Amino acid sequence: MSIPLRIYITPFAEKGVPEPGKWSCDTAKKALDVVNTIWSKAKIAFVISDCLTDKPLDVAKSARNNDQRMLDVLSLRHAPDNAVHIYLVNPIENLSAGGSSYLHSDPEPASFVQWYGNDFANGRAWAHELGHLMSVDHVEIDYSNEKQAAALGSNLMTRGLSVGSDLTKQQIETAKSSKLVKRFGG
Repeated sequence: MSIPLRIYITPFAEKGVPEPGKWSCDTAKKALDVVNTIWSKAKIAFVISDCLTDKPLDVAKSARNNDQRMLDVLSLRHAPDNAVHIYLVNPIENLSAGGSSYLHSDPEPASFVQWYGNDFANGRAWAHELGHLMSVDHVEIDYSNEKQAAALGSNLMTRGLSVGSDLTKQQIETAKSSKLVKRFGG
């Protein structure tokens, strides 16, 4: 089962001065290989239907650290269509997440993912955001419970900046039965 992605490489600008972009369609493809390796456990694959370089988003650096507002601004730039919209952006100072997604693909399937500097980190953050689009919530770990911490410490959906890529059986089932996967024939 394949889910189409429309990729928007979205550089930032401040006061009309564009900033050098980190992402390219080539780096997006490499990160997507990581995404597909992670989600292959659920027999879900993502394919790039388009990869476009968008016009720079002119927003002050100090206004970029609200992930929900940033996703709203990015998603309003393009009308929803028959693909998941992914906005790939430069690193954002003081953003505590790797990006943001409309949970459960509502109101539309869209995410942004910030640049982390290498294919695995970029792909892992992207896979995490796609998990949210497929109705998979964050994993909260009680680190005082050593058994739970050991079992879930490397989970893809762990809240915060982690390096895990594991999925539980329940997360796989949730993703496979999600609104997004059903929309694309799952």
